[in-house]
Amino acid sequence: MNDQYFYTCVILLAIGTYSIRFSFVGFSKKISLNDKFKKILSYIPAAVLPAMITPMVFFHKGEVAFLAGKERFVALVFASVLCFFWRNMLVSLASGLGLLYFLTQM
Repeated sequence: MNDQYFYTCVILLAIGTYSIRFSFVGFSKKISLNDKFKKILSYIPAAVLPAMITPMVFFHKGEVAFLAGKERFVALVFASVLCFFWRNMLVSLASGLGLLYFLTQM
């Protein structure tokens, strides 16, 4: 694959991605959505976050002997409990990463 083909593909994909995203913003004033559809769209961010996190937690190839590869799940549960009680994203992020480092490196 030569450089010209690669950069042509990257530019065309960038234009396509931009046009898809701009279509919602640019035409939002001209298209009216009913309330039921707006309510359905409001659930998308809550569905995307678990869809991104779940493969990283459950389908990771690393393995720790005493946890049988479940160290990421333990760190996720620990960080989720701290986030629930403290309501602080920074505390839950730091504690989850710290526990994951401790479980995998110590």
